[in-house]
Amino acid sequence: MKKLILSILLLTSLNLAAQEYYWTTYSFDVEAEDEEIVTKLTNDYFSSPNSKVEGVTVFLFENHFNDSSNNSSHTLAFTGTLDAMGKQYSQGDNLSWDLYISKMSRHLKSHSSAAGRSLISIGVPGTHPIQNLYILKVKNESKFASAWKNYNSKFSPKDRRVTLGKFSLGRSSDGETHYVLSGVNSFEDAFNPGKYRDSNSSAKNAWSKFVEEFDENAQMIRTQTRVMIGKW
Repeated sequence: MKKLILSILLLTSLNLAAQEYYWTTYSFDVEAEDEEIVTKLTNDYFSSPNSKVEGVTVFLFENHFNDSSNNSSHTLAFTGTLDAMGKQYSQGDNLSWDLYISKMSRHLKSHSSAAGRSLISIGVPGTHPIQNLYILKVKNESKFASAWKNYNSKFSPKDRRVTLGKFSLGRSSDGETHYVLSGVNSFEDAFNPGKYRDSNSSAKNAWSKFVEEFDENAQMIRTQTRVMIGKW
């Protein structure tokens, strides 16, 4: 009986860890002298009661490395289950939110917005303050997802979290369809995300096979590295 209970608990924890999510992002530009006030306004608002519904998490990122066509300085992101996100966007009139937006608009210039969902996440959820984002145009989604999961479920390092997801709204004229998000704990890991393969011949061989699949089925549109400033 004890083994059965432990097995049930293990399966439950794995299912919870693997739960996927929906997301929305709002990217904007902030002058250097206004970064502190924008961070403070965001922290004050989302640290207050009733600023978000249960099940929604909010992040503020500084966009650290990016190309000239994706060069906003900051991104505000919302994540949660479909039900939670639906409730977040269906709260009706909210004077506190209107006041927050009014104050923020004095210090930023809107850049872009998007929405989508994660498909497969591997690794333990955590803070992972630095994230490499790879934006892709994929031809055959199911084939690519299978190859991506096959590699990362076997060889992705335990101290990072990787997610394959797709764009639903806010796609650019470049035609991006999917993304890979890699959360790591340091810039050292971000600068050389494949370092763990150097001493693992099995990982090297498996990566070479995955790259063959990638080249046939996907195109890299752009990359970005962002740093987490706040999480609520």
